[in-house]
Amino acid sequence: MNWVRAAAALVVIGSFWSGGVAAAQAEDDRPTITPVAQAESEVEDAEDVDFDKNQAGIDRARRILIAIAAVMTVALVAYWWHTIPSRRLRVATKRFADQRAIVHHVDPDDANA
Repeated sequence: MNWVRAAAALVVIGSFWSGGVAAAQAEDDRPTITPVAQAESEVEDAEDVDFDKNQAGIDRARRILIAIAAVMTVALVAYWWHTIPSRRLRVATKRFADQRAIVHHVDPDDANA
């Protein structure tokens, strides 16, 4: 059971780490948001639009979403594996045999033979 808790802790730590890495990579290329004072006309000032900043923001959001998706996929696989009925029955049977062997002072490998 301790390894399950360790695996869960690793998943949580990995999610924070991957989110931090994605955010740290994009720290310097954050787009700036300024309020609009008046309604802008059509595309008269097309040279004022900084497409590199816009693309940097899109790339940062994409990296963060990919990191979240990867963490959620790992968590889903871990949950699915942990809740398979046949596996849970096998683990419960083994635990019961081990507990019974401890109570009766019998080696569990000899008891199953």
